[in-house]
Amino acid sequence: MKPWFGLLCAMTLVGCGGLPEPKYPPKPLQKIEQQVELDIRWEDYSGKGEGELGYQQVPVIADGNLYGIDREGNLSAWQKESGEVLWEAELEENISSGLAFHDNQLFVGTQNGELVSLSAQGGERLWRTRLSTQVLSIPQVNDQFKQLIVQTADGRIYALDLATGRVKWSFSSPEPLLTLHGTSTPRVIPGVTFAGFANGRLVALDNRNGQMLWDTRVAVSSGRTDIERLVDIDAQPFISSLGLLVSTSYQGRVMAMDPRSGRALWERKDSSFYPVVEAKDKLLYVDEGSRVIAVDHRSGSVLWNQDALEGRRLTAPVVWLGMIAVADYEGYVHLISADDGQIIGRIQVDTTGVEQQLLVSAGTLYVTAVSGRIAAIQQEME
Repeated sequence: MKPWFGLLCAMTLVGCGGLPEPKYPPKPLQKIEQQVELDIRWEDYSGKGEGELGYQQVPVIADGNLYGIDREGNLSAWQKESGEVLWEAELEENISSGLAFHDNQLFVGTQNGELVSLSAQGGERLWRTRLSTQVLSIPQVNDQFKQLIVQTADGRIYALDLATGRVKWSFSSPEPLLTLHGTSTPRVIPGVTFAGFANGRLVALDNRNGQMLWDTRVAVSSGRTDIERLVDIDAQPFISSLGLLVSTSYQGRVMAMDPRSGRALWERKDSSFYPVVEAKDKLLYVDEGSRVIAVDHRSGSVLWNQDALEGRRLTAPVVWLGMIAVADYEGYVHLISADDGQIIGRIQVDTTGVEQQLLVSAGTLYVTAVSGRIAAIQQEME
């Protein structure tokens, strides 16, 4: 779920009065030298876009198809290259998470706290499992143990049997009263699940039984007010090509760790809602002010800082054709050079804005706008 939507206190914050002035007012776009020309290859609508509750229904790409679902459970499948609609189905469920795919199955969380398995051939329901509360992040597949790892909004991790939905094990972390409106997505490798929580802690769990292998604190609360002391891990941990486990946190730190022990290798104080990505031997992330920052793999020292998009409520970054791609609240997709942070390409997809994670498949960038429009973007070839 998008962190921009607000904060939750116990259940929800009520009686908060008018909204304050934004901490980071959006900078107006400046003209750029368009070094990379972009073209929308095809576009369609995936149903109703994000509603006022701000749930993110991120599509998934698998087996040459793009699968998308809207907040009311309207499910569609497209041929990813041409945009041809293959089939559509109505779940009649209010959806809380993005889609996951495995072995002709689609998995998604509902707003009433269920995890549902669907056929990727036509959307028929295969099984459903009741959990403690909503799944806000994308379910993660562990093929080695035939598990589906899901994280719920109350700080629990579940391992479900892929074929039946039976709960194999669960793990619970205590949640603070005040949290961001969202949860981290676990990082799953065959033997271990790495999961971050709203209390600022990151844990490693044994995928055989859910036992905790180690626990470390990424974010430490400080300040005089509850808001100042608020910390949270909302981003999926990242494993770099050097084998570092890297986590970001809100009002905490960007921290690289040894994944075997959780021991910190380097850290820098910064605040981010989004995961780190890697391009050209650099680690890159978007901070809470929508500045795009590149840091050295080995030390965490800043290599460049692109602040021209500050306050524009950027999406999480993705790597596309060796460049960094982000989208903003006015529906622009921006391409940034990983070498020096220069903005080298731009295209507007939809005036309602983009808040969902961008998807990359081969040479195509897939963008889902707030309106529900899906666009497949490619680089124009001369």
